[in-house]
Amino acid sequence: MATPPSTAVLTLPEVVGSIPALLSRDYDGVRNGRVRDLPDVRTIRWYQSLGVLDRPTEFRGRAALYGRRHLLQIAVIKKLQASGLSLEEIQGGLPGRSDAELARALGMKLGEVDAVIAARVADRTAAAASGLEAALQPSRRDSAFWKTRPAAASAPAAASAAAPVTTTASLPLQSKAVGGNVVILWNGRPLEASEQATLAELSAPLVAFLLSTSTSTPPAERVGSAAGESQPEVKPARFPKEPHR
Repeated sequence: MATPPSTAVLTLPEVVGSIPALLSRDYDGVRNGRVRDLPDVRTIRWYQSLGVLDRPTEFRGRAALYGRRHLLQIAVIKKLQASGLSLEEIQGGLPGRSDAELARALGMKLGEVDAVIAARVADRTAAAASGLEAALQPSRRDSAFWKTRPAAASAPAAASAAAPVTTTASLPLQSKAVGGNVVILWNGRPLEASEQATLAELSAPLVAFLLSTSTSTPPAERVGSAAGESQPEVKPARFPKEPHR
């Protein structure tokens, strides 16, 4: 008497996770380096597009669900590939085979295949129950957080007020001549010898710029603009009269 098909269905990731259990007997992987030993989600979809794998049993929303026959077909495809057959050859001989024939090709019984599916469904159920239980756990707070008064806002302010505040204005005024009657002032500590050398090096471009502006001739005193020098008379431009239309 034929074993009735299992009514349990699996998602595509669950199918991928179940295939190794169906290939645990007399399967050493595919010797062809271009073929995966175990199928992934993309490989299974490829089998389906070629027609070597049946369509999903059903859809729940956008999720495709697969049953016992799909697992058998996928596992047998990998085993036949390991024997050296191509997908074209497998496609010609696989359709029409019963679940029992596919299970025998794997060295298994249908009850064993159904047990693999049942274990995967049990894992899914346990994971869902664990997530639900965690979501229903009461909060570990000692009291309702919305009833708890926040800490007094004045405490941090008082702590900060107690700490001494140092401002730039409270530091002593320092000065350093850097050349060309240029003196730099700052509030802080006196500079060490190495720091003074660094300050002189950094301020050299500024000193050069200030010296150049103080010795150059202002625009109003350049040639052609000196007091008493006659300037060429600028006559207003004349435009031809527009002819009568």
